[in-house]
Amino acid sequence: MVVGQHTVIRSAEPDDAPDLLRIYDLERPRCCLLDGRREFIIPTCDELREVMAQKEMGRNLLYAVEDVRGGVRGFCSLRGVNIEASFMETVLMFHDDADFDTPLADEAFAFLTQYAFVRLKLNKLLAYTLDTEEALRRFLVAHSFQSHGVQREIVFWRGRWHNSEAFSLFRTGSGSPT
Repeated sequence: MVVGQHTVIRSAEPDDAPDLLRIYDLERPRCCLLDGRREFIIPTCDELREVMAQKEMGRNLLYAVEDVRGGVRGFCSLRGVNIEASFMETVLMFHDDADFDTPLADEAFAFLTQYAFVRLKLNKLLAYTLDTEEALRRFLVAHSFQSHGVQREIVFWRGRWHNSEAFSLFRTGSGSPT
């Protein structure tokens, strides 16, 4: 558990499944929640609880982001195929997109970059957004992520095609100790 000035960041637990399920909202799709075929999925609360109960090292590193009153405001994660590749995907998800403009997001991001660049000694973080995730895109750019292009019409949702943008942040450009 990491206690910040504005947040408590802790490992997500099975009891957090209802809060995580709220993130899976088809009204506000997130690129990080697409399945391998780039399709939207909506798991059940029991399915999420079961996945979150598995604590093997090979699983994604999923953390709950709480405000100082103990309310779960969102989740953050590092995920990737293997650490030996020297990069992972960073994921920031909040129930309210306005949280990207608050210290909650800054502290969650600082936690992820510290974990990735110092503890895991990774060289690069990746992130992806859909064209509907403007708040996340602004946050990534404001925190030194560089765009590496847009995949046009990659996801079909609500009667139209949507684009996905890829971003990266190198350890040397992150402000984290090397």
